[in-house]
Amino acid sequence: MQIPYFKNQELKQKADEFRIKNWGDSVPVEIEQIIESKLGIGIIPIPGLYKQCNADALISSDWKTIYVDNDNYIDDRYYNRLRFSLAHEVGHFILHKDLYSSFEISSVEDFYNLIERIGDKYGIIEGHANRFANFLLVPREKLGIEKEKVLQTHPEIKEFETATVNSYIAIPLSKIFEVSQDVIEISLSNNK
Repeated sequence: MQIPYFKNQELKQKADEFRIKNWGDSVPVEIEQIIESKLGIGIIPIPGLYKQCNADALISSDWKTIYVDNDNYIDDRYYNRLRFSLAHEVGHFILHKDLYSSFEISSVEDFYNLIERIGDKYGIIEGHANRFANFLLVPREKLGIEKEKVLQTHPEIKEFETATVNSYIAIPLSKIFEVSQDVIEISLSNNK
């Protein structure tokens, strides 16, 4: 079984191309709208999905459905997390379509079989999908612009070390991009 490997620059390019084609360059990126309207993929809430397989979302091998944890779907506290999970599944759609299709995933059991068959390589494809989702929801060009705006309103924080500055500005930036503060901090530390 051949697992594709993508460098960060390739993932960024693929995410940027996908976003521009399906959304444009505005933020926040409305990932649900893209999935349902542009890709024609249904989003189906499943009660207890996270408890069953420790996943917020799963995409089927026929690329017609993304299953999401119902509790997270209806709870606004998980809105940003769910957005990232949906973008992650789009990452699999773009990056791993051939691989996933070969596994015929249509149930939680099929998902477990995939993990078992791939073994340690599963972490590689998950890392790809995570980085793709990050690049998709947090376009680096927009991040740079918004970061400068925040820094202009608080010039005194520029004197602190980078990690402290990133942690501080992650709060307002997370609201602009509608992702978690952790996603913004990762984006800021890997602003390429």
